[in-house]
Amino acid sequence: MKKTSLLAKFLISYILVLLLPTIIILVYYYPYSAKIAKDKEMDWNAHVTEQFMTSMDIFTRYVYDLPTELLQNRDLKLYAAMENDYQRIVIANEMKKYNATDDFIDNTLLYVKNIGYLFAKTGSVYNVDDFARRGVGYYYENWPHEEMFRQLDRLVLPAVRPAEDVIVPGSNRMRMLTFLLPLPLGGENSPGAVLILVKEETVIRMMKSVSESYSGDFFVFDEKGNRLVSSDAAAFGNSDEFRALVARLGESGSGSDTYRIDGQDVIVSYNVSEKNGWQYVSLLPVSESLESIRAIQRNTVVLVLLILLAEVVVIYVSIRKNYHPIKKLVSLATDVFEPREPKRMNEIETIQYALDRLSSANSKLDESVRRTLPIMRDNLLFELASGHFEDWESFRREAAEYGVAIEGPLVTAAVLSFEPGGEDGLGVAEHCRSAEGRLPEGANGYFFKSIYKQEMIFVCSHAADFPLKSYLDGVRRELAARTGMQPLIGIGTPQSADRPEGVHLSYLQAARTAEHLRIRKHDAMLVFNEIEVSQTGAVSYFAELLQSLEMAILKNDAGVVESVMDRIIDYFGSDGMPPHMVRTVYLNTISVILNGLTRFRPDDGSLLMLTDAAFQQRYTIGQMAGIMRESCGKLCDIIRATLPSSRTASREEIVAVIEKHGMDHDFSLQKMADHFGMSLSGFSYHFKKTMGQNFKEYIDRLRIQKSSQLLRSTDETLDSVAQQVGYSNTSSFIRAFKKIVGTTPGQYRDTHRQA
Repeated sequence: MKKTSLLAKFLISYILVLLLPTIIILVYYYPYSAKIAKDKEMDWNAHVTEQFMTSMDIFTRYVYDLPTELLQNRDLKLYAAMENDYQRIVIANEMKKYNATDDFIDNTLLYVKNIGYLFAKTGSVYNVDDFARRGVGYYYENWPHEEMFRQLDRLVLPAVRPAEDVIVPGSNRMRMLTFLLPLPLGGENSPGAVLILVKEETVIRMMKSVSESYSGDFFVFDEKGNRLVSSDAAAFGNSDEFRALVARLGESGSGSDTYRIDGQDVIVSYNVSEKNGWQYVSLLPVSESLESIRAIQRNTVVLVLLILLAEVVVIYVSIRKNYHPIKKLVSLATDVFEPREPKRMNEIETIQYALDRLSSANSKLDESVRRTLPIMRDNLLFELASGHFEDWESFRREAAEYGVAIEGPLVTAAVLSFEPGGEDGLGVAEHCRSAEGRLPEGANGYFFKSIYKQEMIFVCSHAADFPLKSYLDGVRRELAARTGMQPLIGIGTPQSADRPEGVHLSYLQAARTAEHLRIRKHDAMLVFNEIEVSQTGAVSYFAELLQSLEMAILKNDAGVVESVMDRIIDYFGSDGMPPHMVRTVYLNTISVILNGLTRFRPDDGSLLMLTDAAFQQRYTIGQMAGIMRESCGKLCDIIRATLPSSRTASREEIVAVIEKHGMDHDFSLQKMADHFGMSLSGFSYHFKKTMGQNFKEYIDRLRIQKSSQLLRSTDETLDSVAQQVGYSNTSSFIRAFKKIVGTTPGQYRDTHRQA
C-alpha cells in the first residue's frame, strides 16, 4: 500500500510538470495566436512587396539608361541614316547587341524620325506604316496609329503606357507594358525615341517568383496613380474605396496594415519606388491568412491531448521500472558529446560537459563568420568602384559594419595586374591588406579583389599632396620581394570625393591604363594622363573585315575564313592600334568564330569551356592572336569535314532525305542545301525543277497528308498532331491545313468521324 501511494505521488507530480507548460500555451497562446499570425502575414506581405519592387527597379534601371547608351554608340549615326542605306544596316546590326535583359524585355524598338523607320533588337526593321497593319508591325488596338507617332515625334519626357492588348508580328495578341523614352535633348531636336515592350505576364511571373506560396493580388501604379499592371484586373480593380486607399497610400511612402475594402478585411502592403515613383500595392484577404492558423489550432488541441495520454502511459511505465527522465538526458548528452578522456561523470558533470561543447561549437561558428567578412568587404568596395552607389550616405550605411571609410577631399583608384596563371592569390591579398596599415595619416586606402583572379584593385581617399604613385611603387617592390610577383600598376587620375561617381571614373581610367600596360609592356607603372594615344581611323576597316568573316562562315567557305582571319590578326597587332581597341577587336572576332562553331556543334560541351577561357581571362596580344588563330583553324576543319562535295541531287535522294527528316521542326531548305553541298538559291531552283513545285508547298502538302491520317485514326490533341508533323505552334498548323484542305483540322476530324 505504501509503495502504491508513493507511485501515485510520483505520477501526479510528473503529470503536473507536463500540464503546466500545456496550460500556459492554451491560456496565453490561443487568445493571441490569430493576432500573431496576422502580424506575421503582414510582415511577409510587406517583404514580398518590397522584394518585387526591388526586382522591378533593377530591370527598369536598364530600360531608362538605354537611350543614353544608344546615343553614346558612335556607330549609330542616326542623322546620317536618311542619306546612307549602309548606315541603316549598321543601325540594325548594332541594335542586336542590346540584349542585356532578354528575360524582362520582349522587344526594343529604336524609332528614327527623319527616315520613319523602327529598328528592333532582333534585327527586324519596320517603317511607320507597318504599325498600322495587323500582323506586320506592333498594332495597338487602343492607341491610334496617327496619335502614336505624333506622340513619339513630340516626346520630351519618358512615359509608360499601362498594360494593353497589342497584336504583335504574326497576328498573336499579347498584353504589353510599353515604355516611351525620348533620346536625350527631346522635342524637335531629338533624332528619335525608344519603345521598350514588356509582356504583362513577365511582370506577373516576376512577382510570383518572389514567393511561390503567395496567394494575394498585386497592383503597380505610376507616379500619377494610373494602374500599369495587375495580377487580377477583376480583384478590387473597379472599387472606389480601393482607388481612394491607393491615393492615400501614395503619400505615406511604404508600410503594411489592415483595411476594409468593400466590406472585406484585407492586408494591404505598399511601397513607393525612389527610382521612378511607381507604387507597388499587394492585397491579401485576412480570412485566407487566418484559415490556416485556425486549422492548426484545432489540430494542436487534438495533438496535445494525444501527447498527454501517451506521456501518462510513458511516465507510469518509467516510474514502475525506476527510470528517471534525467537519466535519459544524461545518456543523450553522453552519446552526442563523447568525452575525450573516458571517465565516469555524474549527471551534473555530464550536462556541464555538453554545455561546454555547445559553447565551443558556437565559438567556431563565430570564427567562420569572421572569416567571411573580408569577402563581404571586397564585394562592397567592388560595387563602389563599379558605380553602384548613388550617394555616400547609402555607401556609409553598409560600409560602417566593415570599418571602411572614404573621407578625403580626393579619391583615386589603381589596378594591380599580374601575369595569368602565375599569381599567388591568397599571399598577394594578405600582403596588400597588410599594406593598408602603412598609409600616412589623412589617407584611407583599401585593397580588394577584382572579378578577374589576376587583378587587385586599390581605392584611396587622400589630400591633394599625397604621393600615391610613390606609395604604390613601394607596395610593388615589397610584393616582388616577398611573393615573387611583378604587378603592372595602372593608376587613375584623382577625382573629387563629393560623390561616389569619382571613384567609378578613376577606376575606369585605372583599368584602361592597366590594359595599356599589359598590351604594350613599356612600363611597370603608369598614370592615366601619361598614356600617349595615337590617332587611328581604322574602325570602319575592321567592321568591313568582321562583316566579311561572318559572310564567309555563312557561305561555309573555309579558305576565305582563313584569309580574312589573317588580315584581322595583322590589323589588330599593328603598333597604330590603341590598346583599349585591341580587346574590342579580339572580343568581337572571337564571338563571330564561336557562333560559327556553335552552328555546326550546338551540343558540344567543350565549346562552353572554350568560351570561358576566351572571355574570362586577360591576355597579351600574342595570346589573343593565338586563341583567334586556333579557334579559326578548328572552325575551318569542321567546315571541310562536315560539308560534302558539291553535286546534283537526284529525285530519289531528295525524297529519301525528306522521308527521314521532313517532320522535324527545324527542317528547312537551308539544311537540304547544306546536305547536298549546294547554295540556297541553287538548290531551290534544282528542287522545283526536279520535284515540280517549290520546297514549301511540297513539305506543307506532305505534312498535311500525314496530319490527316493522324486526325482520322487517333484521338490526339491538335497540339500533339502539330508537333508530330513538324509545326512549332498550333496556329501555323491550322492555317496551313485550312489553306490546303479547305477546312480546319477540328472540322475535318468531326466530318470523318461522322462518316
